[in-house]
Amino acid sequence: MTRFIYFLSVLSLLVVASAAVAGQQASGKEGLTLGATGPVSLRENIVVSGAYIRLGDLFTNAPSDKADTAVAYAPKPGRRASFDARWLYRVARAYGLQWRPLSADLNASVTRDSIIINRDEIEDVLMSALHQFDLPQNPQIQLSNRNLMLHVPSEIMPEVKIEDVTFNARSLRFAAIVAVGEQGANPLQRVRVTGQVIQMIDVPTLSRRIGKDDVIKEDDIRWVRMRADRTQRDIITNIDDLVGMAPKRHLRPERPVRASDIQHPVLVEKGSLVTIILKKPGMMLTSRGRALQNGADGETIRITNTNTSRTIEAIVVGSSTVTVLPTGINPQLAFNN
Repeated sequence: MTRFIYFLSVLSLLVVASAAVAGQQASGKEGLTLGATGPVSLRENIVVSGAYIRLGDLFTNAPSDKADTAVAYAPKPGRRASFDARWLYRVARAYGLQWRPLSADLNASVTRDSIIINRDEIEDVLMSALHQFDLPQNPQIQLSNRNLMLHVPSEIMPEVKIEDVTFNARSLRFAAIVAVGEQGANPLQRVRVTGQVIQMIDVPTLSRRIGKDDVIKEDDIRWVRMRADRTQRDIITNIDDLVGMAPKRHLRPERPVRASDIQHPVLVEKGSLVTIILKKPGMMLTSRGRALQNGADGETIRITNTNTSRTIEAIVVGSSTVTVLPTGINPQLAFNN
């Protein structure tokens, strides 16, 4: 009878051992053991908040009385740290977790959660600090630290301050210390930044492609902010100088328009027939003529009277219409047959 009971005990142990081995083989990378609430396994990609890595961050189903135990320092906010199989095995044994890796290449990657202070936030605070100086109109900051990005712990309420700011009014360059930390507390980190204040201007551009026969309307305008030192002198900056004008050639959208790119709409085309008007007190004479050149509203062009073959100068006053001012005898002669 005693032998039979011993045989059953041995058989039970063999069944449990076989199940444990099968579980380890099924995991592929790590061994699994039964913890207080289920199988214990390693978390390989971990994100933590706070200054410490805890046992429960590394292993699932860690005992409740040990899960909050700090086992290592967390990396700096936004940074990552890697822990190899040997270190993980030592931690598991130290806290009674009968876990072991099945591969020496196994590791756990731990990333510290963070709040990102981006470039725009830093530039806004810098601009507020620089307003104490004599800045150009429509100023904008250009940082020399092009990849500037600060990480602070996710568990704090962050605050950005500017310390020791200096500004050169001639070169428009500045330098400052950016201090980041928790509100009402000492800064956690300080970073020196440099850069330049640049003047920006708002430039009217076209919202669509405009052909040479089109007239620019106010609905065709889209404002674009540009650096003042990178715009050409003949760039149009006043919308009134653009609306009502016609391109000399096709113009692309969202590109600055130069004064040489536009003209008043052509009302009289070269070679076209026009009506010539001569106004005098108490009477108005009209005749027909042919334009020798293109003419926009208000421009003076040369016209050949088709009746007299005389060439005169006339002012464009409308579509296919010109007028001659009675300032001499030439206009009157031009109307004689």
